[in-house]
Amino acid sequence: MYFMTEAVYLERSPAKINLFLKVLDKREDGFHNLETLFQALELSDHLTFKIDFEKGASENLDFSLEIDSNSAEIKALGDKNIIAKAIEIYFAHLNSETLDQISSIYFKIYIDKQIPLEAGLAGGSANAAATLRALNKFFKEHFDFELEEKFLLELALSLGSDVPFCMLSTKSPRLYAESRGEKFKEKSFDFNFDDFQNLILVKPNFGIATAKAYALLKNADTHQANGFFNSFETVVFEEAPSLLDIDEALKSTGADQVMLSGSGSTMLAFYKDSDKCSQALESLNGILPKDYFIYQTRFLK
Repeated sequence: MYFMTEAVYLERSPAKINLFLKVLDKREDGFHNLETLFQALELSDHLTFKIDFEKGASENLDFSLEIDSNSAEIKALGDKNIIAKAIEIYFAHLNSETLDQISSIYFKIYIDKQIPLEAGLAGGSANAAATLRALNKFFKEHFDFELEEKFLLELALSLGSDVPFCMLSTKSPRLYAESRGEKFKEKSFDFNFDDFQNLILVKPNFGIATAKAYALLKNADTHQANGFFNSFETVVFEEAPSLLDIDEALKSTGADQVMLSGSGSTMLAFYKDSDKCSQALESLNGILPKDYFIYQTRFLK
């Protein structure tokens, strides 16, 4: 006779922005080469993993997955959530010795969703990364099995180009990357990004699909920039000119820097002074549409 054991893991899932995003040539695999400086934010989702499991030999593993959230959009996704794919990929790489020790395993995952969807803030990627981290902790603790970080990052890349950084963001909140965004390198910048660590995010009432944003890019970016930069801005502003209204509103608050986040649709305003940032938030809540997501945050340290 076997007995159920319960394990609970809490994972922070920080949003990410690109302080510098240069899109280069298109690769043979259909993706683009990038040069980018990732930055994690204090804005985060929080995931609770409740795992009930039973040890013991069984011909067929009894498995179930339930995903709940404070977000109706996330609840509607059900098992189409990228979290389900992350679990599937992890289980596909469990060794047979570990699998043979499990007769049943039931996942109940709650997502306290704070990062808006289709915002260029990697909310889904961050959730997938948090799931891989939680699974590795669970199997190490209860089955003396874990995937090495290098291999785990390869699995993360198979889920999306931002997922490898999101895997590392809680311990390394700023990383320079090349290739698809998974090759991390040491690089120094003359520009001091930390002077602008107070920021406001504004996501309008529409999103922009990443694939569509890439399709709008015609040529590799050869722009030489020192500081905040995003290759997507010109083409995305042409596609969604209402973003220019947000750009103007942010600049009117005295923001020190304003830019598009990733492929959009979120706009970012950076401030040297935290009080000025707070005052800007109050002002923006009075002039921008009520259904816009407007949020004050800081760089994650």
